[in-house]
Amino acid sequence: MKVNIVSCIFIIESEKNENIRKNDIKKLKVVVDKNNMLPKVKYRKGDMKEQIRKEISSILNIDKFHLEQVFTFGYENEIDILYLAAGSSENINLNSKYNFIDFKVENNSQIIFGDNKYKYKTKEIEKNNNIEYIHEIYTDNKDLEKLLIYLITSLKKIRSNIDNSDIIFKFLGDIFTLEDVRLVYELVKDSKTDKANFRKKIIKYCEEVNVKETLKNGYRPSKKYNFKPLKGDIWI
Repeated sequence: MKVNIVSCIFIIESEKNENIRKNDIKKLKVVVDKNNMLPKVKYRKGDMKEQIRKEISSILNIDKFHLEQVFTFGYENEIDILYLAAGSSENINLNSKYNFIDFKVENNSQIIFGDNKYKYKTKEIEKNNNIEYIHEIYTDNKDLEKLLIYLITSLKKIRSNIDNSDIIFKFLGDIFTLEDVRLVYELVKDSKTDKANFRKKIIKYCEEVNVKETLKNGYRPSKKYNFKPLKGDIWI
């Protein structure tokens, strides 16, 4: 039986907003190869997580990123073990064999992958006293369907963890604004949040740093922070 390790690598990319009073535009992207497929390697004996960590490091040319196993998909002659990685676009020097491509899930019914949109629905099936979620993608391309299912599964894992772990900060650089954190949160969750309440929840995990910046067009730059983990505390 062939065992593959498949990587869903997510990053947040920032684009400068032409309106200086507005924050940078945030986009969620995933790493694909030249054929728009997810990175896949054959499992070799040894520590699986360490093996895939080295593979992703060679793709991104950075060592700092979140990594966790998500799900195992079994087929007739092979098994795909799915890992998700989340990192900041800061300092990434992407391997020339790969590209970043836009990825977004809207209203739990539509997927944006690159320039294309795909409808989908999720079915809840009870099996062995457990609820399994089956994603149905409206496409005739079986390879594309499998890829999108892997991405949806990984993104939903991030969404389920984002309120009780520090994964949101993995998408940010070493220095960020509180508005950066909120925008990333809303992008990943595909939902709006109250600014004041979100600030109260997140501020205790942020430590202000002094960054010298000059006024631009009369507007004072936002305060800058870095992540401050709290030992023994319950996340948010």
